Amino acid sequence: MLRWIPLVFTVILISGAPTIAAQQAATEAGTLQRRYAEGAVSHYLMTGNNDGWQYTIHATDVVKRDANGRFYEETGWSGLTSNAQQTLTPASLALRQTVSLDDPVSYLKVPNLANVQPLLIGPITDTLTIYSDLLLAMRAKLVHPAQTAYVSHTTPNSWTDGQRILLGQDVVDFSLKVETVDPVQQTETLLIQHVPPPALHIQVPAKWMQEATSTKPNNFVQVSKQDDGFTVEMGKETFDVRLLVDTRHGHILSAAMHNPVELTTRTCTDRELTQRGPEASKTILREITWKLVP
Repeated sequence: MLRWIPLVFTVILISGAPTIAAQQAATEAGTLQRRYAEGAVSHYLMTGNNDGWQYTIHATDVVKRDANGRFYEETGWSGLTSNAQQTLTPASLALRQTVSLDDPVSYLKVPNLANVQPLLIGPITDTLTIYSDLLLAMRAKLVHPAQTAYVSHTTPNSWTDGQRILLGQDVVDFSLKVETVDPVQQTETLLIQHVPPPALHIQVPAKWMQEATSTKPNNFVQVSKQDDGFTVEMGKETFDVRLLVDTRHGHILSAAMHNPVELTTRTCTDRELTQRGPEASKTILREITWKLVP
């Protein structure tokens, strides 16, 4: 889901790009680090099941170097197949997305989506999630089996527009763990979980909404204006992202993402949200894989 992407970048980019001294210290300590080779080309296959929409799509990744000597990866998308019989438009095929673990401030961000098909937004933002999570693990210097780290963030992300979306917020913490290290295969398996913070940090404008959050820490709220009233959605969104990384150069070999969203919805007839209808439940599930292929 696109809504939470800016929050992820706020967390991981707050300290900016690492200094050369920090990079050298990390190398000396054996910390997992991305080592780029200019001109290297990688091919990935992404598969997705997005609440019933099933698809596969290919990504071609080329390592480039800018005028400041910073490495970045430029990704193009092709070969979409789906159960909805969709194809990529020329604009989507021409799009070039960038990611970088060398200069994330400049290159690890959402590209211009103005002329991109909505169906491509998921693959684009899921790729950013995968690289962002690896960057978090690298900055936490996670290299030993069972080693863990926790990154907290209490400032909600907002997509409120004041017109249709009267309130839209979510917030996540990050729980990281090294699951396995294989010295023979020279790989490391990381688990990065996007979890609700232990305390409530989203706004809940009505008293009944405050009561509804007392039993578990919800991290998602949206109040949207409809023709017949106002729709209130509250609940919990989590991610489990499992990465298999080559420890020699920090290259991602595969990734798997489990993204459930559990929401309760109500329709209210007044803007103050005091006159509310019955509660209904809604669950959305996304399963994404990302694999290096020949």
